[in-house]
Order: sequence, then C-alpha cells, then structure tokens
Amino acid sequence: MTIWLSVLGIALAAWAVFWFLWPQPLARFFMAAERRQGRVAACHVRCGNIEWHCLQGGHGEPLVLLHGFNGDAYHFTRVARRLGKHFRIIAPDLPGFGQTDFEGELDHRVEAQAERVLELLDELGIERFYLGGSSMGGYIACAMARKAPDRVRALWLLNPGGLQNVPLSPLFEVVYHGGHNALVIRDRKDFRRLMDYCFVRPPWLPGPLARQLADRASRHSERAAKIFDAIRFDSPPLEQLAPEVDVPTLIVWGQADQVLHPDGLKILAECMPQARTLLLPATGHLPMVERPKQTAEAWISFAEANARQQTKESARV
Repeated sequence: MTIWLSVLGIALAAWAVFWFLWPQPLARFFMAAERRQGRVAACHVRCGNIEWHCLQGGHGEPLVLLHGFNGDAYHFTRVARRLGKHFRIIAPDLPGFGQTDFEGELDHRVEAQAERVLELLDELGIERFYLGGSSMGGYIACAMARKAPDRVRALWLLNPGGLQNVPLSPLFEVVYHGGHNALVIRDRKDFRRLMDYCFVRPPWLPGPLARQLADRASRHSERAAKIFDAIRFDSPPLEQLAPEVDVPTLIVWGQADQVLHPDGLKILAECMPQARTLLLPATGHLPMVERPKQTAEAWISFAEANARQQTKESARV
C-alpha cells in the first residue's frame, strides 16, 4: 500500500508540474484533443510570404470559415464535427493570429485581408465555396463576397464586425470612454475579461490551454492593437460593403452579445439583398462555440435550401 501511495503521490506531483508550471505540453495535448473531437487535422500552406496554419476536415462542398479578432481556427472545431458530414471544412488562422506566420509587414485593412484569403484558396485549388465568418471574420467574408461574388455559393455571418451605425456594446462603451480595449490582450487577466465579454455560459477551457492562449496573445498585443486600428479606422464600414454583396446570406447573432451590439442583426439584414436572420436567445458573441449544435443545424438547413433553389433555377434555364 505504501508503494502505491508513493507512486500516486509522484504521479500527482508530476501532473501538478505540467498543469501549473510547464503548461505547453498539456496545452498541445488539449488542442490535439479538440482537433480529434472536431474531426479536423492541422496543415500548413505556403503562399507568398505567409505560412498559413489551417484546420481541414470533412467531405463535400468547400466551406471556408474565418475566425474573429484575437481568435483562431479552433473557434470552429465544435461546429466542424457536425458540419464535416456535409462540407469540406477549411479554417485558416488569419495572419497576425493563431499559428500562421508571415515575413515583413502586412496590410491588415479588411479588403487586403480578403484578398489574402482568396489567394490562399487559389493555392489550395478551391474555386467556388461556401463562406462563413465570425466577428472580424464575418467582416472579411463580406469583403471577399463583394470582391468575388461568382466564387461564393452562400454566406454565413456570425455576429459580424464592421458596422458603424449601431449602438455601442458594453465592450465598446469602455473603449469609447477611454478604457482599455478588451480585445487587445496584454496579460492573463485581460484574457479572462475577454472570455467574460464573449460568453453567457463560457465553455470549459483547461487551465494550461487558457494560459497558453493568453500568453500567446499578450506577446503580440502591440501588433493586435495595430490590426484593430487598421480594421476599425482604415477600412470601409460594413454598411458600405454589404449592399453590394448579392449572394444568399444567413446572419446569426447572439442576443446577449456584449462585444458587438445585437441590433446589428437587423441593421445589417436591411443592407443585404438576400439576407435571412437568426437571433439566438441567451447567447453571446461566439454562437458556434457556445451553441454549436443549434448554430450548425441552422447553417446546414440554410445551405441545403439554397442548393435546392439553385438547382430549380438551373433546371428552368
């Protein structure tokens, strides 16, 4: 019994060292588990001066998914498990975030980011695709659909950013009055604060992974601030881009979003010629994380209905 207690004590001590003092191996383990759960695999694609990190998986028509500010492709692993039965998922880490690396300086205005994603898809040999985006990623997705409407089969916007004529959210109220922008993470405390802004019911995030993500974001806080300014102040507002996006669009918004005001749902829908909307009650800024089943099912239903309609129109022609 004494020997087994000693072995157990050593095992617990080793686990504590990894959990609290050396979190990187456990963080990698949890990320691998998340990929496995989402049935996606990581890959790297070189395109010009950018080494893209992407998650890919599933079967069917391509569905490109773009994450939000200070996020990464892992924001889509929970919906990827359900979507992968219907679509081939391609979720890149956008340059400046996640594990995508680049050389030199990049233009981070929304239209320049849209052009880079289109170049990545050219490199992957993907001509036509479904396109989804969360927050900043939704803003970029609109810019892509405006630039290349013939390539986008349908558009999926999840609490998209870029609107100017909307009420201030709790997060942007703080920014407006001179407080710290919670989207720019300086330390682990900022990371926890941003999690509180993003969710009504935060998903469980293992301690080592949370610390790893917080530390990665804080190392690049100055770059993140510059990217934020390029998007907010140097890019055309979504009200200007959206009326020219004439593709079938599903806009989903969390009713309790504290990052981007949910009134944006109605405002954006009125700008877009082919928009349908879904407001999710008791849901925050990242519905694909907080309500993956409902969010995925809404998109699958919308995409299938759109595909049937396109087939009927083609048959009539």
